[in-house]
Formats: sequence, structure tokens, C-alpha cells
Amino acid sequence: MINKVEILSPRPECRRTKRIINSIKSILDAKQVEYELKIISNPNDFNKYRTWILPTVVINNQIVSRGYLPPLNKILENVK
Repeated sequence: MINKVEILSPRPECRRTKRIINSIKSILDAKQVEYELKIISNPNDFNKYRTWILPTVVINNQIVSRGYLPPLNKILENVK
């Protein structure tokens, strides 16, 4: 099963967003987890998750963190 990872960010080029993306990619690649990463930057799409704290990390439709890189165990708890 491919895990769905979404990063909600108003600007994908933001330093914090880039750091979170790179960290999540390296963690999931190291654990050999299949995933699809999508950057969501449309404010209308943020309403789906009812958050304005950005960047927000969503894994398999579950909010994992808001505004920070989630800990390793939190990431791995939400992947299948």
C-alpha cells in the first residue's frame, strides 16, 4: 500500500517546509516505506484539515504535526 503524505504550506520554497520535506523523505526512504508526497499550497484546501498553523504534515489523512517536524515515532505510527 502506498502511503499518502501531504504537506500543507503556503510557500513550498519556505526553509521550514523544505527541511520537513527532506527529513520525511529520508526517514521513509530509510525505512523502505512506499509513499506519495504532495505539497498543498492552496488556502482553500487547508479548510479540509481545519488548520492554519503551517506547515502541517498529514499522513494517510491524519494530522501528524502543525508547524514543526514530527518525531520519528509519530511518523512511523501513521504509515502502513
